[in-house]
Amino acid sequence: MQFRKRWGDYLAVLVAAVACYAALGAVLRAMPTYVDGRLGGGSVAVGLAVGAPAITGAVLRPLGGRWSDRFGARPMVVLGAVMMALGVLPAWQASLGSLIASRLLVGAGEAVMMSATVLWLLRLAGEEHQGRSLGHIGLANYAGLTIGPLLVELLGVHHTDRLWVLASALPLLGAALAAALRSAPGPAQRHEPTPVIAMIRRTGRPGAGLLLVNVGYVAVLSFGATVVARHGLGIAALIVPVFGAGVIISRVALGSVPDRMGAARVLVASALLEAAGLVVFAEAATTGVSVAALAVLSVGQGLAVPSLGLLAVAGVPEHQRGAASGAFFAWFDAGVGLGGPAVGLVARFSAPDIAVLCAGIAVAAVVPVVLLKRAALRTAGLVRA
Repeated sequence: MQFRKRWGDYLAVLVAAVACYAALGAVLRAMPTYVDGRLGGGSVAVGLAVGAPAITGAVLRPLGGRWSDRFGARPMVVLGAVMMALGVLPAWQASLGSLIASRLLVGAGEAVMMSATVLWLLRLAGEEHQGRSLGHIGLANYAGLTIGPLLVELLGVHHTDRLWVLASALPLLGAALAAALRSAPGPAQRHEPTPVIAMIRRTGRPGAGLLLVNVGYVAVLSFGATVVARHGLGIAALIVPVFGAGVIISRVALGSVPDRMGAARVLVASALLEAAGLVVFAEAATTGVSVAALAVLSVGQGLAVPSLGLLAVAGVPEHQRGAASGAFFAWFDAGVGLGGPAVGLVARFSAPDIAVLCAGIAVAAVVPVVLLKRAALRTAGLVRA
């Protein structure tokens, strides 16, 4: 009942996050041709520009969660969004160095904004809907990364200074929306901060699971188009939309499943689904099978992340939830940052479809990594006897 009363504010927080992520999506849409064309950088420069936010994101996400516990979620969402807007300023210099600096600053702001948003959603959702709220931050991410490129096309701001205006305006819109909400939860009444390293260790088991889950995600984004081309299938343009739609639909329709059935149980099923989807996708020789495999993969990914998030915050005191969720989601950046080179190394010495198969094996390893301490999970109520 309480959650229903807070639904309007909950949705407004999500919309604020979508605005921030739309700024990231808009810049990503133009990044490859902008770096390679106007700035004269090569493929390495493109990769660095695209991945730079993950570097500062991994560092600032645990701190952003800790600050949110101490100072409240709303001021940290506003601060992070403003940091994202100001972080765009160096990009106006039209040099590779200034662009990388901009991307690092934007990544720092996104980390603070995202950690605070997660805490805000957790408190609005209440104890019975923790898994759903942990999955909904991914909805904001996917929605923003979809809306951003659409805005670039609609407004015609490719590779122009107007792109940077858009990339600054969208986070400021999110900051204004967050600042206008009056029912934002304040700082935790108690403040007994756990050292960042200790919190990373505490969330390390589900965090390692999140890292492995993202190996499969990175494998499909990096080599999915190459795999289908090797099989003579002309569906490269469908890979990201099908995957993204599957994740969004699964988290909307099935978002409460980890809360109701137990996080560990759902994680087992979702990890197996994702691994099976990767394996079938790597070997599929027809369009129908490839699309079906992507759909299965996306459902597994869509349920795995909130399930792992529930495991990460289990037993964490209310006044440390922000720090725990921030430390947990830092493993997402690690998965993207380490998974890309790892999958690329496999693909360099073998075929891309072998790299996707290996990613499937890595994802299947989520289950033993996370469930080694089954007794502790049963005590927390996350595994049914």
